[in-house]
Amino acid sequence: MQTTVWAVDGSFFGQRVSGIQRYSIELLSALDAEVEPGLVEVVAPPGVRLPIYQNIKTVTFGTHKEAAWQQLDYPRYLQQRGARGLATCNVIPWFGFDGIAVVHDVCYRARPDFYRDLRGRASALWHRLQYRRIAARASAVVTVSEFSKEEIRRYYRVNPQRIFVVYNAWQQMQRIAADERIFAKVPQLRRGEYYFSMANLLKNKNFPWVLRAARAKPEAVFAIAGGGSLAAEAKRLGLADLPNVVYLGYVSDSEAKALMQYCKAFVFPTLYEGFGIPPLEAVACGAPRILVSDTPCMREVYGDCAGYIDLNTNQGNVDDVTPPTRDPAELLEKYSWRKSAQAMLQVLHGI
Repeated sequence: MQTTVWAVDGSFFGQRVSGIQRYSIELLSALDAEVEPGLVEVVAPPGVRLPIYQNIKTVTFGTHKEAAWQQLDYPRYLQQRGARGLATCNVIPWFGFDGIAVVHDVCYRARPDFYRDLRGRASALWHRLQYRRIAARASAVVTVSEFSKEEIRRYYRVNPQRIFVVYNAWQQMQRIAADERIFAKVPQLRRGEYYFSMANLLKNKNFPWVLRAARAKPEAVFAIAGGGSLAAEAKRLGLADLPNVVYLGYVSDSEAKALMQYCKAFVFPTLYEGFGIPPLEAVACGAPRILVSDTPCMREVYGDCAGYIDLNTNQGNVDDVTPPTRDPAELLEKYSWRKSAQAMLQVLHGI
């Protein structure tokens, strides 16, 4: 009996690493220790540097790049190889795909109010078409939480028996050495005495909440990491020049680890997530407390280990939270890339 070969769309190795790419990278690395040789391959465009695995074969194939490669070369490889596809970054080829797709969340469908400008509307249209195609075409859909599973079922009428949950994890933070020189660079930050958050201008990240919290607690320092025009957005909101807000700009992974380790609390007032990994990473780095929004997803992922912000009543007050009843460090036992790889392997063998 011929064994199924699963060929992973590895084009994400050529992309800037955000949460989706990180999930794919870490999951494959852990999967390499679990799979038998010959079951999984990673195929990528020319010029994309691929890792060296023990049990997963890597292949460079095709002539195109980026989206054109995904839509043209990747399905051609699947056909020539007689393989099934594993696409881990929300996108599958429009034609010629038979396999498994990972949908991290359906925010573009669930919260269209987040995407009002031209670029946002165009991105939302593309992703919603992809979600619909995945729902119709993929043999199975993998997602990162039970919450996201229910959202996929709700919006795209996918049979829950076709949807499998493979969680995020945190072990990538162990490979990073904390760079404490950030405290010399930013002397306003004193270890254990600042609130830390990582922000951008995406609506779901709810950056204005942190500014309102800083305004309400002028005796505390709020450190905000992230690129883009955060200060300009603060000015637009009428929340510029708060003396206790420190804009750090982009920080390295090593600096972020130090900032998480020594913060008073890590603040994550998100409006919508499929999983929401930054608080878990903060706990892995030693953050003594995480404050997250009181949403079904955050409740599922963080349970009794987080402080919860009721965004319906709390417009910006880090002291007005439902306190945790369990040690945040317990989360580190709950999630691991090995467990996630084993869950994915069950999916591969079961489809």
